[in-house]
Amino acid sequence: MRIQSDNTPSPSSALTELGRIAVGEKVERSGQVVPSSIDSFRIRGDHAEAVHKVYGETITELPILFYSDQEEIVCNERLEIRTADGKLFGYGDNHTFHIWNDELKKYAVTTVEKRPQIRDETVAFLQKNLHPGKAKLIKWLPVLTLRFVIRDIPLLGYWQFSTRAILTTIPNLRNKFDEYKKLFGSVQYLPFLLKVKKVKSNKPGLVYQYPIVDLVPQFSFETAHRLARHLRENPQADVSHWLSENGDKPEQLPSTME
Repeated sequence: MRIQSDNTPSPSSALTELGRIAVGEKVERSGQVVPSSIDSFRIRGDHAEAVHKVYGETITELPILFYSDQEEIVCNERLEIRTADGKLFGYGDNHTFHIWNDELKKYAVTTVEKRPQIRDETVAFLQKNLHPGKAKLIKWLPVLTLRFVIRDIPLLGYWQFSTRAILTTIPNLRNKFDEYKKLFGSVQYLPFLLKVKKVKSNKPGLVYQYPIVDLVPQFSFETAHRLARHLRENPQADVSHWLSENGDKPEQLPSTME
């Protein structure tokens, strides 16, 4: 598992957060509000209407561009732990951890060299005085966050998608991102589709559906093969420029889900 640096985008960046994208929503069941997965992207934030105006009300795929090659910015993986009411109490990369200090009113930094049991200590602290049913929910969980630009949206800023689906979407997106970056040498400004669909569990005795988010290059295999060959011959080539001159036109590609 690639747990990345716990850095976040610099506040001085020219790009600001425009909104967040999710594949879940909160619904009321038996008098309680609980999370529920959906088979389309839920756009959140003040600029959500701008996205729906271009791509419709029910969105299952979005054409995106990564505005950086830095994994800690556009494909960041880290561990997080939250309080019983959902507040972020700590995060880290399995070596360096940021733990909330209520006296200082900020996240204090420590490492596993200084506090080898920091993960267990944090869990025990947050579980203290909780009902067993709630206490068992307190745990460190990996979170993968993508940050990207949505094409054809006339706003300067990035959108954010985060997932805790450790067995499905996290390895799928992480591995795809790493593979494409290795293959092309860069993912910056390359055209991708972010797609979501619900799949059925194929495990015996389990009947349920869950969403998987996928990252798909918006150009054909033939173009990818020619690009890879071009990069082997010209390691310093501008990938996005080559695609604009030699690649598929995004509007010519099929955009429906399989």
